[in-house]
Amino acid sequence: MINIIINIIIGSEVNEKNLKQRDKSIKKSGVIGLFLNLLLFAVKLVIGIIINSVAVISDAFNNLADSMSSVVTLIGTYLAEKPADEEHPYGHGRFEYISSLVVAFLILVTGLTLLKESVVKIFNPEDLNFSVITTSILIISIIVKIFIYRYNKVLGEKINSITLIGVAKDALSDILSTIGIIISILIYYYFDINLDGFIGVVVSFIVLKSGYDIAMDSIDVILGKAPDKELINKIEDILKSGKYVEGVHRLNIYEYGRGNIYGSVHLDFPCSLYFRDVHETADELENRIYDECKVKIAIHMDPVNCLERENDENGNCKNRNNCKYRSLRYK
Repeated sequence: MINIIINIIIGSEVNEKNLKQRDKSIKKSGVIGLFLNLLLFAVKLVIGIIINSVAVISDAFNNLADSMSSVVTLIGTYLAEKPADEEHPYGHGRFEYISSLVVAFLILVTGLTLLKESVVKIFNPEDLNFSVITTSILIISIIVKIFIYRYNKVLGEKINSITLIGVAKDALSDILSTIGIIISILIYYYFDINLDGFIGVVVSFIVLKSGYDIAMDSIDVILGKAPDKELINKIEDILKSGKYVEGVHRLNIYEYGRGNIYGSVHLDFPCSLYFRDVHETADELENRIYDECKVKIAIHMDPVNCLERENDENGNCKNRNNCKYRSLRYK
């Protein structure tokens, strides 16, 4: 069902490699999240005031923080779309990760605020007012949040967006917190036990955990997280299949935003070859890697002395490590 909705709103052709469509889908997700979270904020705030529940009011402001997260997502996506310039020759794609970090910060602030208010409620509890209407509205808000969670999770995984996956995690924490609030209201109504402050503490830790996870994911990428092993293995296989290639070493991959990946590698070629042949092979490999992996790679060509070549049991030249032409290779 979620996939059908995504195809209707975004289009079935959206994927990680279609960058324009990818950015457009993130923006649409931000707009949807902004509208729904503002609606939930208004509804929960009114309910919280009516039933005198700090947990409900705090949850309402959590939705307001989610609305701000949607705004940050929109701004971050807009900035990430900016083309490369003299000061940023590799583009501005990492703004997506910075916006995700800002979202995490907003969630953490919300969690700390909720924790403070909940502790106060534990020592100074107030009566809760039960209402079938307000409880029903809270249940409806859970359904809305389930949609936001599934929508962003499926779309985020489809286009490999750390921002949307973070929004999905935040929505999941909202679902759990609202369920906790409903439980506290029912316990108070049927057993006359006020757990509002305690439930608020639990909710605050759920929110804080969500913010922490999103922050760590964002920081990992910004600091330079190791590239995906599958991508590395695929690139190495392509390079090793190249004509005349004797060896592959010093393969480095750098990500400057989703879909903006650069790399460099050293390849060993027999020194007896014409430079033209070596260069043609390098060009073919660079083009193939970009077509299949979307990585803009630069190949450095190292000559290997293959005069009077003698192979080892694996078919590699025994003299390659002592080649007099290998002065350009890093040890």
